[in-house]
Amino acid sequence: MLFRSKTWFEAFSESMNVIFTDEDFKIYLADVESCIDFYRKHLGENTKILDLGYGLGVTSIPLSTFGYKITGIDNDPEVVEAARENAKKFGKDIQIIHGDIFDIDKMFEPDSFDACMSGGLLEHFPETLIRELIRKQLIVSPKLIASMPIASYPGENWDDGIYRNLWDERYWLDEILTEFNVIHHSTTKASEAIGGFLELEIVIVR
Repeated sequence: MLFRSKTWFEAFSESMNVIFTDEDFKIYLADVESCIDFYRKHLGENTKILDLGYGLGVTSIPLSTFGYKITGIDNDPEVVEAARENAKKFGKDIQIIHGDIFDIDKMFEPDSFDACMSGGLLEHFPETLIRELIRKQLIVSPKLIASMPIASYPGENWDDGIYRNLWDERYWLDEILTEFNVIHHSTTKASEAIGGFLELEIVIVR
């Protein structure tokens, strides 16, 4: 990922508990429970998921309690260490790997997973790398679910020391994702626990 001045672990540490408390997990679990029909529709049940840019496990750890088998990959070793501790305390069937998400097509065989997922990942890359990463996900799985913050007004910018592209929904769909089979897209509001920003949710299949 591209940064101006800080690592992900530093960024997370400024805004949340990197090691979840019981109360933290109750909030994250409630957020996933409120969307479980969406996950069951697009992921099925008891499926194998590769979570890219895993982070601390805000979504994947609650999902694992519903029977999903999660493999997470993240390139920040401190984040991976914290995520493993969170998964050990609150998760079910989770493996978290320290590695480069652009190597997933080398690390895993084609169709190793039922789906890939990511939250707040794709916007951190230039357009060509976004497309490359989507293509790699569609090698190791037939489907991906992704969400990313979007601009809610022209010129919006988050001055938090992290590189990201805040495009609007139309730009994502008409410019970035035109070569892909987008079967679902919607603009929603992220949980207040992670910032309450507007985000675009997409589902892409081969």
